[in-house]
Amino acid sequence: MERTFRVTVDGQPFMVTVEEVENPGGNAQALPAGGAVSGSVGIAPPTPAQPEAAPAVGAVISHLGGTVDEVYVRVGQVVAAGERLATVEAMKMKNAILASAAGTVRSVEVAAGDTVSAGQVLLRLG
Repeated sequence: MERTFRVTVDGQPFMVTVEEVENPGGNAQALPAGGAVSGSVGIAPPTPAQPEAAPAVGAVISHLGGTVDEVYVRVGQVVAAGERLATVEAMKMKNAILASAAGTVRSVEVAAGDTVSAGQVLLRLG
C-alpha cells in the first residue's frame, strides 16, 4: 500500500510517497545511518511540494492540526487586531488563534470539539 506524506527538511517542504512492503523472509536491506547511500538501491530523490494555495482574504486558518477547544467570537462581532478568536488544542497544549487585523466576523466555520487540520479555515473576517 502506498501512502504520501508531506515532510519538511531544512525548511523546504517535500511530498514523499512510501510503499509498505511485506518481507516474510526477514532479509530487508537497511540503509546506513545518516541517509548516505552508495550504489543504486532504487530510491528516487524527493520532489518539492507544490506551494499551497493562499487562503482567501479574511480567512483565519489553523496553523496546526488539533481540536477546537473554544470559539470566543460570533458572526457580526467586531474584533480588534490581536484579539483572541479561538483556541486549538494540540499535544495537550492550548494554542490561541488571534486576529491579525481588525474586522467583523463574517462566518464561523468550526465549533468547540471539532477536529481541524493545519491550514483549515476556522472563521472569516471582513
